[in-house]
Amino acid sequence: MVKINNKNILNRLYIGICNIYEFENFRDEVSKTIKQTLNIKFENIPCRVSYYNNSSSILSSKEGTFNNIITQKIKIFLNNDIDIKAGSIIEVTQNGKTTKYKNSGEPVIYSNHQEIMLDIFDDIG
Repeated sequence: MVKINNKNILNRLYIGICNIYEFENFRDEVSKTIKQTLNIKFENIPCRVSYYNNSSSILSSKEGTFNNIITQKIKIFLNNDIDIKAGSIIEVTQNGKTTKYKNSGEPVIYSNHQEIMLDIFDDIG
């Protein structure tokens, strides 16, 4: 009997790599305040980002017309042996493009992988 390792099968689907950053507190000795810094926790982790759209129509009461609203959902898949905290920044390179995301909550852990919903990370300001 041949035992199939589902984790190895899933690894073949990972077409991207990601770096995972976490915010950590430190004490600023000059100002005597607690500040945060962004530190890398994991590098070059195989992953796959998936996108899907939700479309809904809303009736405009003023004009009596329907307006379509399209929202994009972003999800990352990766091995379940990596502990990713809520609020981490995840930098993904996939299909020749690098994008920074923030995770919007706790990972959903399965026996062979984990899934995390992502939002685009806007570090302006």
